[in-house]
Amino acid sequence: MSLTDRYVAATLSRTPVKQRDEVEADLRAAIADAIDARLDAGALPDAPDRASALETAVLNEMGDPDRLAADYADRPLMLIGPRLFLQWRRLTILLLWIVLPIIAVLIPFGMWLGDESLGAIIGSTVGGTLTVGVHLVFWVTLVFAILERAGTPADELSEPWTVERLKESPDVRVSGVETAVALATLAIGAALIVWQQLWPWATTADGEVLPVLNPDLWTFVLPALLAVMAVEAVVVVARQVRGRWTMGDWWLTLALDVAALILVAVPVLQHDLLNRALFEEIGWPDAATTVTLEQVEWVVLIVVAVVSVADAWGTWTRARRGSRT
Repeated sequence: MSLTDRYVAATLSRTPVKQRDEVEADLRAAIADAIDARLDAGALPDAPDRASALETAVLNEMGDPDRLAADYADRPLMLIGPRLFLQWRRLTILLLWIVLPIIAVLIPFGMWLGDESLGAIIGSTVGGTLTVGVHLVFWVTLVFAILERAGTPADELSEPWTVERLKESPDVRVSGVETAVALATLAIGAALIVWQQLWPWATTADGEVLPVLNPDLWTFVLPALLAVMAVEAVVVVARQVRGRWTMGDWWLTLALDVAALILVAVPVLQHDLLNRALFEEIGWPDAATTVTLEQVEWVVLIVVAVVSVADAWGTWTRARRGSRT
């Protein structure tokens, strides 16, 4: 079997059956024409096996037979092409923002009702949330890949784009939804701090309450943290009333984020954030657990740091754009 025969066979193996006769005839003619053109041009005049060398050069130039077969079959060599990419990205991001926070709340709540240990709750929440995120991206991508192969027009998945979708000042005007989310986050955080103190998970045999956070932090750290959250809520409301972002917002947000980070970092560095008496009472960590309370405290600090950096960065980018308008 010649090189041309092997090349044609490889191409036809990836070509729909009903097209094979036509593709074979067209491909063999194209190869022969390319070889003749090189012969007429005087290619490789001194080569001992000139015909074989020209055949090899032509086939190398034509490239991978799988790619050529895809061209003949008009089959895209991509998972999701540019035609549906924007719809895929928008839907994937929207679902991640909606589904993952719900999962991150439902998993620990359900495990808490089942009297699971704190380490098990944290591990399952992180692992479960990541798993759901991976599955969500995979299945959405699979659906869009099938739609891509089926030739579904983009207009069937979303309304055609028009100039009415353009914002007057992108990322400058304050969104009511963004304000509501910020206020809800602050309210939930403050409520959890107070809740864990007033309605603790456990009590001692003498009836002493055992909150999650070290009760000694109520002398300064926790009240100061609640005060920072209250000031930030005022800033969020004032920004909504003003209707736009300013560099003053960024400076205030940066100061509040730094203050909150310091208030959390100090007890973490002193191994004093969590209430050791509570964990001794519930018997965790135990000998079978590799997670330590110090590690849990560091995870809390890392989460606070990531949220603070994201908050400061987001405010800075919006304020910078607002200052240009």
